[in-house]
Amino acid sequence: MTAMPLTYDAIIAGAGPAGSTAARHLARTGAKVLLLDKAKFPRDKPCGGGVTFRADEASGLDLSPVTEREIYGVRISSAMGRRFDRTSPRLLARMTQRSKLDHYLAQQAACAGADMRDGAAVTAIEIDGGTVRVRSNGDMYEARVLIGADGVNGMSAKALDLAPAGEHAVALEANYPADGALMAHWERFIALDLGGIPGGYAWVFPKGDHLNVGVGGWKFVGPTLRAELSRFCAYYGFDETRLYAHRGYQLPLRRDDQPVVRGPAMLAGDAAALVDPLSGEGIWAAFVSGRLAAEEAQRYLGGDVPDLAGYQRALADEMGEEILASRRLMAIFQRLPSFSVLMLKYNGFFWRYMTEIIRGEITYPDLPRKLGPLRHLVERWGDHEIARHEKTLPRRSGG
Repeated sequence: MTAMPLTYDAIIAGAGPAGSTAARHLARTGAKVLLLDKAKFPRDKPCGGGVTFRADEASGLDLSPVTEREIYGVRISSAMGRRFDRTSPRLLARMTQRSKLDHYLAQQAACAGADMRDGAAVTAIEIDGGTVRVRSNGDMYEARVLIGADGVNGMSAKALDLAPAGEHAVALEANYPADGALMAHWERFIALDLGGIPGGYAWVFPKGDHLNVGVGGWKFVGPTLRAELSRFCAYYGFDETRLYAHRGYQLPLRRDDQPVVRGPAMLAGDAAALVDPLSGEGIWAAFVSGRLAAEEAQRYLGGDVPDLAGYQRALADEMGEEILASRRLMAIFQRLPSFSVLMLKYNGFFWRYMTEIIRGEITYPDLPRKLGPLRHLVERWGDHEIARHEKTLPRRSGG
């Protein structure tokens, strides 16, 4: 005899920043929410662990309990050449570890009333009209809404036939042990090496007792990343043999107008390929998309709207222009990396605009707007470079 499914208002697959944010917001409205994740928490996740000030503000939470460093400056270099420091009098980012950040976010969702179940992998998703059925650990759950927030490699997007068709970037990172003297050197700084890796950069992110060191770029550079990481360690004088916890991962890059809604189901965060093309950062978009998905689910559950189509429109309104402008800037930067680094070094206005973007005081689209009549030329140039790059990509069908 088949057991009756356990019933919820909403099921959320994935307890990362997008899923936990959606669960917290929905549970606060009184909805009965099930939050599932395949891993046992706390669990680690490949990620540099940098939370920009903009993402911090979008979280709606006090992230100081999981903050290990506060960042006010950047050590910048181009293709591992001469480096220089730029600083800001105001906070740019928090450094955390995803094992701590995600556990904290999931706890906040549980405190808001969500039924959090870790070690519970989603193994099947079925849509029957306006009902979603999810199988996990042999149990069946049923709800009126599903939010898939299980990342780039999760099953939600594939099961819903919403897997993004855009290009993926790839990254390789590792941890480097640091004593007090080395950590003092990185007290309030991160490092970015720009222009040396097609489609990406190398970085140093300081944590509580170690440095996170990584490299990333377009998918085709994947086979070279181990050598690039070795070169970057030598550049900063790190003993490569002391690196530990090597991890590789993909970063999904969204194309315009990709659907993220199917019937009573939505995608959020990395599952919806909501990653900043220029920086590769996805935590801000995870917080924002998680909130927007929860708000649309609340309207739908309350009978205020007939479907979830408003979520697609809300995403387009809140970050569509942002992602497009970031793609344009990324394409131009890839064309002129050395010039872009010189602008960061010598042009105080350009550096100020970058810090304002990081802090969320202006957006990517605001940057070309500041160029006045040259704005349209820059936008057309960016579109040309995007099209030129996409011609080099293999044709795809599906994700």
